[in-house]
Amino acid sequence: MDWQAELERFREWAFSTDSAGPRAMWALVAVLGSYILGGIVSRILRIIFHRLGGLKKSTDQQEEAEKSGDNVMLDIVGSLIRVVFVLGGLALAADIIGVYDITEAQSLGVAATKGLIILIAVWFLGSWLSGRVRKFGDKMDRTNTGAGKTLFSFLGSLVKFAALAVGLIAALQQFGFPIASLVAVVGAAGLAIALALQDTLKAVAAGVIIAILRPYRIGDFVEIDDELGTVADITPFTTILNTLDNKQVIITNDAAWASTIENFNANPRRRIDEIIGISYDDDIRKAMAIMERVVTSDPRALKDPPFWVKVNTLNEYSVDLRFRIWCKTADYFDFRCDMLQYIKEAFDEEGVTIPFPHQVEIAKEGARLVLAREVDDDRKKESEAENNG
Repeated sequence: MDWQAELERFREWAFSTDSAGPRAMWALVAVLGSYILGGIVSRILRIIFHRLGGLKKSTDQQEEAEKSGDNVMLDIVGSLIRVVFVLGGLALAADIIGVYDITEAQSLGVAATKGLIILIAVWFLGSWLSGRVRKFGDKMDRTNTGAGKTLFSFLGSLVKFAALAVGLIAALQQFGFPIASLVAVVGAAGLAIALALQDTLKAVAAGVIIAILRPYRIGDFVEIDDELGTVADITPFTTILNTLDNKQVIITNDAAWASTIENFNANPRRRIDEIIGISYDDDIRKAMAIMERVVTSDPRALKDPPFWVKVNTLNEYSVDLRFRIWCKTADYFDFRCDMLQYIKEAFDEEGVTIPFPHQVEIAKEGARLVLAREVDDDRKKESEAENNG
């Protein structure tokens, strides 16, 4: 087979405009090529945005939560880019087949391309500025009292939303809409949206108050609206928490501001307050001395205020001792759990009993009280005797 001759014959056939076959082939190539090209451009823009917007892969949950909105917007813009390329490919395919004159769509295509470029550029700029604002907040957080990160994270989100609004207006202007009309339309739409989305605007207003007054900051461990977790991000609309079992909880800012907020990291120190019961037969002062020795010997225990222990309650079956000790907030959970373990182990070594309820059974055997364990033993002996018999 003469491959060169076959290739020449195929070239003549492919570039022949009189036959419907070549036109259909090139129309299909135009559609597939536009789809592939749109995917490539979308991927390139994603890589560029990752570098400009700081959306690098990270294992830190807080950074992932902060960037989740950017990733969603990036997916939307990528989809728009692919749609524009596919529509252009379809128009070109229709022109090749002869059912549509592509010159009729040139002005619309140019306007759509310019609008998309402006929207992407403004969005990139807004994300870059948002990243710079967040980094400035991180710097303030390291040099100040911890207020910078929360406030500037909120401001960074506002910068992105403002940039997106400006980009939409500039993109629509490419289709022939005058700026004055766009501003009027945006104002009227804003009024309608404000009336329809009153609860959403409440969330924005509450978000501004939270960002300014800072009842909690990013990184604080809090309980908000009966939800317990670490604050991962504060957006203009929501507060995002990461729970202890690694779930993400999203609370609207108005609900957060209206609920009781318990911030476990607001103060640098916390007090451990626990009650431990001992038997009535045990020496109270000895138990107190053991507790004081165990707790105060731990380096995490603060000496001011000093350790405190007293008899709290003469309970039905125990003498309840309450002890208090202060520690740093970061040490609270581990220190509290360790103290309970160490006190129990020390009580076991010193022979101090921590009582617990016992189940008893009253049997009519000479009007005496029989423990449930003894009754079980008697039943086992009777069962064995019956089996042997």
